[in-house]
Parts: sequence; structure tokens; C-alpha cells
Amino acid sequence: MRKVVLVFGGISISIFLLFELSKWSWTNSESRSDIMIIVVGCLFILIGFLINRYMAHSPYTLSPQTDQVQRTKKSNLTEQELKVLTFMADGYSNTQIAESLFISENTVKTHISRIFAKLEAKRRTEAVKIGRDLKII
Repeated sequence: MRKVVLVFGGISISIFLLFELSKWSWTNSESRSDIMIIVVGCLFILIGFLINRYMAHSPYTLSPQTDQVQRTKKSNLTEQELKVLTFMADGYSNTQIAESLFISENTVKTHISRIFAKLEAKRRTEAVKIGRDLKII
């Protein structure tokens, strides 16, 4: 979004300058209106930045690593528990999760019980629903 604002703002300013280049004079009273047009254009660019920064929900995409860190902080789940929860959401069984993550089935059960405790869920479907509501999966 920032690039779009910069590109269009820069194009607008350059168009104003190119069209008014022949009339550009500091002594002419008409040049003050040209300067005002440029100043107003710059103000619109600044307003666009402010709207983008403060009003938009997610103006910039996060890298996968940053996204992963924020999701784990939001839910207090470890990275491994988050992976297990993701596999649960995809409908994997405990055996399939264990094979995919190269861990034992008992470890998967331990992770699932910790997920239930941290998300205050009683069953797998409820944990998945809470995870989706928190936007961690």
C-alpha cells in the first residue's frame, strides 16, 4: 500500500511540475496557487500514509517466522503444540501426527493434553475452533 501511495503521489507531483514548468515564477501571483496545489498534493500523500498506518488492520505482510512468533505469543502454545494443533485441524489422527512430526504417539498425546489445558478445551473439535477463533491456525 505504501508503494502505491508513493508512486501515485510522485506521479501527481511530477505532472503538476511538468505542466506548470512554463509558468513557474516566484514573482507571479499565479505561481502561489501552483505552489498551493503542490502543497495540497503533499498533504494528501501524508494523509494517505496516516490512514494506512493507523486505520488499516494489517498493512504489511509478516514474514513466516514473525507470524509464527506472534501466533505462539497470542495463544501461549509452544511451536510444537501449534504444529500439533494444525495437524488436528487438518483431521490427522494421533498416529499420523506422530509420523509427520517424527515423535512418539505418547508425545502427541501429551501435546494434545497441554493444548486442551492452555486453550481451556475439552475435546479436539473445541480446541480447533478456539484456535481458529484466535487466528492461530
